[in-house]
Amino acid sequence: MKEDGACLFRAVADQVYGDQDMHEVVRKHCMDYLMKNADYFSNYVTEDFTTYINRKRKSTCHGNHIEMQAMAEMYNRPVEVYQYGTEPINTFHGIQHNEDEPIRVSYHRNIHYNSVVNPNKATIGVGLGLPSFKPGLAEQSLMKSAIKTSEESWIEQQMLEDKKRATDWEATNEAIEEQVARESYLQWLRDQEKQARQPRKASATCSSATAAAASGLEEWSGRSPRPRSAAPSPEHPGLHPEAPGPKPPSPGAPPAGKPPSPCAPGEYSQGWGRVGAGPPPHWSPCTLRWSAAPSCSRCPPPPSVSGG
Repeated sequence: MKEDGACLFRAVADQVYGDQDMHEVVRKHCMDYLMKNADYFSNYVTEDFTTYINRKRKSTCHGNHIEMQAMAEMYNRPVEVYQYGTEPINTFHGIQHNEDEPIRVSYHRNIHYNSVVNPNKATIGVGLGLPSFKPGLAEQSLMKSAIKTSEESWIEQQMLEDKKRATDWEATNEAIEEQVARESYLQWLRDQEKQARQPRKASATCSSATAAAASGLEEWSGRSPRPRSAAPSPEHPGLHPEAPGPKPPSPGAPPAGKPPSPCAPGEYSQGWGRVGAGPPPHWSPCTLRWSAAPSCSRCPPPPSVSGG
């Protein structure tokens, strides 16, 4: 409670009305009740009772045990005062005994009052004389209404979230279907293009193979056979003699095994065998030429020619 002269009335207003700002209403009712019962309460006041009441009506004036007793009778609820303990140091009773919750206040530093409330039992509205009033019923109704409103709001929120998720799911499915259709169409186009290219590629391959075969035959027919080398092989040095042998005859030359006839037209054909014509020619198998004398010791001597 606010620490001012109205702290006692604030604590009572908090438990009776549920609002400490109604302390002025509680003070007014208390002073009116004291004036109506002046013959009884005046016995506990040493100064003039009217002066006392007028002074207590000021909002900055503190209350004491006389005002507590008046409020206990006015609200028909006991007023219990606590001070640094769990047991009350003083209790003010009402006119009639009942089972209503008492008004509990705590007293601090001999100058200030606070409100002590039982959180497990409602006390607001008790003592106001309201017919068919049950403490806490309004709070329960408010609680039920708040729960119902909260549940409805929660249900609406969940429905909205479900709708959003369903919308997102539908949009996602549509996007997936569109992507699948696009990929399928592109794959179909690639397959069609591949099938269209296959016949062209096969015909081009056949033409290339035919041209390559023709060019290969032409190249083979125009190529002459390569003569074998007479040089000895490094792997088989003994297969060839060291001395070079005679060269093979060209394709247009006569066979090397039979020498040409001396009577054939040539250098020694005219006048051969006549007197004074000179010696007959000699065929050398080593040089493969006609000569007047043997070219080596292995060549046979030329035949003798007699005159006549």
